[in-house]
Amino acid sequence: MKILGINSGTSVDSLDIGLFECKENKITFIKGVEVKYPNVLREEIKSLGPNSSILNCDRTSINLGKFVGMKTNLFLKSNNLKASLIGMHGQTIHHSNEVNKTTTIQITEADLVSDITGINVVHDFRKKDVINGGSGAPLVPILDFYLFSDIKRPFICQNLGGIANTTLVHKTFKQSIGYDSGPANSILDKIIYIHSQGKKSFDKNGELARKGSVNRELLEKMLTNSYFRRRPPKSTGNREFGIEYVLDLLSYVEQKNINLNDLLATTTELTVESIALSYEQFILKKNNIKNVVLSGGGIKNSFMISRLKKRLPKLNFKFSDESGMPSKYKECALFALLAYHRIKNKKVNLSNITGSNKEIILGKISYK
Repeated sequence: MKILGINSGTSVDSLDIGLFECKENKITFIKGVEVKYPNVLREEIKSLGPNSSILNCDRTSINLGKFVGMKTNLFLKSNNLKASLIGMHGQTIHHSNEVNKTTTIQITEADLVSDITGINVVHDFRKKDVINGGSGAPLVPILDFYLFSDIKRPFICQNLGGIANTTLVHKTFKQSIGYDSGPANSILDKIIYIHSQGKKSFDKNGELARKGSVNRELLEKMLTNSYFRRRPPKSTGNREFGIEYVLDLLSYVEQKNINLNDLLATTTELTVESIALSYEQFILKKNNIKNVVLSGGGIKNSFMISRLKKRLPKLNFKFSDESGMPSKYKECALFALLAYHRIKNKKVNLSNITGSNKEIILGKISYK
């Protein structure tokens, strides 16, 4: 089946659309496009959170549905492509995983997307996991298990999106584990956005962070966050590392007279250190790991990658692009694969990944 995977990350930097060929145990990238959001729609999305009104959430969900539907049609028509199914994650406006209590909310009206495109849409992948005791994330280990057959197992897949997702890919899916180690780009991007008054959305190549120095006192303070000490399965989002966290952080650094470059260097080090500590705590003690496959927008931050390599010198880091899956469209591939599994009614056991208590079928279908 040729299936579209559609994704928008927590950083709201773009809408990513990818077309994939899906088979029982294989997924192959065909073509993709990155679509920038209009400023008005982007600001509308970024304004939403756990305290937003139902009216505002629904209005934005409708607007997103129209936008996604039209851009999907344009992508298919301009490239003379066809798809038999869409897997759409939707825009996360809130995700929080507390002990025995997970809340995850994604918007983008699937009925509009299916109506505009004339293609069935599989969506809302996380809810079935949550109601069965799971943390709702990460789901990317399902994809990681099918990819990179040329790499000897076990190995690690590390996604650097808004949040850093880690997968230990083992010989069997039951042996594999996955979790969110903490923030990757989410805090960095929000700092830049606020500091530039909305003119910039990220620190390109980590250039500003590279000019700074790590403030050890601040780093140690951030690492005391109880999330980093929790054992997997676990996931995180805007409750732990969202706008309130960033505003508190900016207030603290103003009191301490910490400049922007030093703040960015320290926050980058938080990502690197939280990833490294999680490897040391949860993976490397019991597994002989040589390779780490990197993906996500964070691979463009050359400073972050250099710091990660220096912190973990015994590991060999490579990009997912080197093994045939473009990093930019890896999460799109995940939702295309999950759509394929849903249409085939294939169950998955996520007990080692999210903590869910039984085999489940992920996703709901909006018919054209």
